[in-house]
Amino acid sequence: MRSPSVAPALPLLPLAPICFLALTSCAQGMVNRSATDVLSSVILAGGPSGSWPTTGSRSGSAPSAARVLGTAEQYLGVPYRWGGSSPETGFDCSGYVRYVYWQQGVKLPRTSREQARAGAMVSARLSSLRQGDLMLFAESKQAISHVAIYAGGGRIIHSSSSGGGVRYDELGTRRGQWFVQHMVAARRLSVDGQSLVQALELLTLRDAPLDPPDHAPPPSPH
Repeated sequence: MRSPSVAPALPLLPLAPICFLALTSCAQGMVNRSATDVLSSVILAGGPSGSWPTTGSRSGSAPSAARVLGTAEQYLGVPYRWGGSSPETGFDCSGYVRYVYWQQGVKLPRTSREQARAGAMVSARLSSLRQGDLMLFAESKQAISHVAIYAGGGRIIHSSSSGGGVRYDELGTRRGQWFVQHMVAARRLSVDGQSLVQALELLTLRDAPLDPPDHAPPPSPH
């Protein structure tokens, strides 16, 4: 299966400024909006059988968390590759999340910093998360550089350089605590069965660098 091409950067609409260190080391982020506001610009766009439109928006049924996680599990063991965006070549963290949601017909931008602008803001606490939410991570005084899908039950599924590829991680372990301590944001991509993913040009950042490898402790040997 061909991986989706990266959409070109397009001009961004003005965003309300907040000091959100994790997005740009203290630049502009997107102010949390109500579900009603976000639904006014939803998009559920082309899946594996279609093209990747870059403009316009339309609402539609969002994939269930069970479907998202079922798709995510299909790629367990695919090796990590910096800049990778398909199971044939390997995945980096955001390439993996993008590919999983693309398989469900939901279009996301390429990098974790851009994905941190998708959907609706959720409190960056484990108690606030639902299955299928995106968890965003940043190292000290750095921009967001890693993304994972919350799998429920205190677990994440992601493509991790320190873990060698696509894997589950238990957040209660020493390794998992690294991710808990570095979580800076969370996003929800659907509410009441409706997709909350904005049109791609609203999410795209100019010259957003690909995500670097994470520096979590390696998994404990079995």
